[in-house]
Amino acid sequence: MFLRNAKVGFLHTISIRTRLTVFYSLAAFVLLTIITLFLYWETVNILYKADYQFLSNEVESLQYILRNKKIDSNVIKQNIVEFPTQISDSIYRYYTRIYNENNQVIIETPGMSSILPHEIFLKPSFNRNYKKTHRWYSNHHANYLLVQSPVAFENNKIGTILIALDISYQHMMISDRKFLIIALLASMLCSLLLGFTIAHRGMKSLYVLTDTVKTITATSLHQRIDPKSLPKELNKLGIAFNQMLDRIESSFTRLKQFSSDLAHELRIPINNLVGETEITLSRNHTVDEYQQVLISNLEEFHRISQLIENILFLSRAENPQLEIQKNLLKVDEEIAVVCDYYQAMADEKNISISIEGKADLHVNLIMFRRMISNILSNALKYTPSKGWIRFEISTMKNNNVQIMLRDNGIGIPIEHQPKIFDRFYRVDTARSQHSGGIGLGLAIVKSIVDLHQGQVSIDSEPEIGTTICVILPQS
Repeated sequence: MFLRNAKVGFLHTISIRTRLTVFYSLAAFVLLTIITLFLYWETVNILYKADYQFLSNEVESLQYILRNKKIDSNVIKQNIVEFPTQISDSIYRYYTRIYNENNQVIIETPGMSSILPHEIFLKPSFNRNYKKTHRWYSNHHANYLLVQSPVAFENNKIGTILIALDISYQHMMISDRKFLIIALLASMLCSLLLGFTIAHRGMKSLYVLTDTVKTITATSLHQRIDPKSLPKELNKLGIAFNQMLDRIESSFTRLKQFSSDLAHELRIPINNLVGETEITLSRNHTVDEYQQVLISNLEEFHRISQLIENILFLSRAENPQLEIQKNLLKVDEEIAVVCDYYQAMADEKNISISIEGKADLHVNLIMFRRMISNILSNALKYTPSKGWIRFEISTMKNNNVQIMLRDNGIGIPIEHQPKIFDRFYRVDTARSQHSGGIGLGLAIVKSIVDLHQGQVSIDSEPEIGTTICVILPQS
């Protein structure tokens, strides 16, 4: 376990450039070694075949001469004695010896006896009855390739032909294998240098990407990486990074806007409290006047408390680890409960509230009632006297439940509708202040719908009415 952890820790400390260099160099070295060994083996094999073919041709030539009575005996002497002596300085130095049927030497190349004594070829291992190839290392530190073959003379007696080819040049090549090792080591060094260069150039785009990322701060979130300038492997990373920057910039912008709106919302009631308190302390008042000031301050305190409660709810709702407890409930009955709570406000403005349709839902009861309460209270605020509000409940084909609230209120201009679910957004600030709204009601509705993996939308026409559509999964 310790060795494994040490190995993993060591690998983590090695840079990608070093890993690429090492892997490339090892791959190149293994490939070069295999190719070199293959070429070496193939060269030796080709030389051996060429030497063997040369000796076989000589044997066949001598066999033909010895069998043919019409050929002069001088031809044999020329092939065995004279010609090998003439080419003694070339790499094809060979010697020929012919035995009769009694294993006695008939003729041989001059000097062959001192190099290759004929006694050793009379051993049982050198059977004369069939063609055979041998290797012989002489006392003169020379390496020979031997071919012996039976031959028929004119009198139909069987003798033996022995031809020896000096292949010491192959031995010299084999002994010089150290040059191959030196060549491999030089190739390894070149592979390291080339691998380092390739890895460095290949990682250059990553270094540029890193330098670009370092320059992005909270004041420069608008900067983006050009994916086209990156290689194919980093192109998707550049696109993903730009998308991440878009999300961060959007969240940062919303946070700044939220902080500004929150400060504005808190400043109004606090300024009211400070102003009324300073006026009250500036001179003496009656008990009734003090009571009126306290009542006014209490309203401002309630406003601040409501604001804090709504902000805390939104903060909890945006927690990705928040788990909500769902219960099966009847949508029409729960909406009726909320409508009963607001019935007094509706009666005061002579507004009729109706519910159409039925459905069952698995939702969080408290959040569901708060969502219905927010959209209903919002509709009551901006629906004129003798108006109407209608809930329409239906089950869709994909097992979703659709809840629609329709009213014939004052409506919302189309340019404000895309932002109507944003925090602290109000179409008419003065009117919202008068109605007691703080611009968080519909933002809370959207948060509740998002927590239930649903959808919410709004459609409105000024002076005609507004429709809010909420779609929630049934389970």
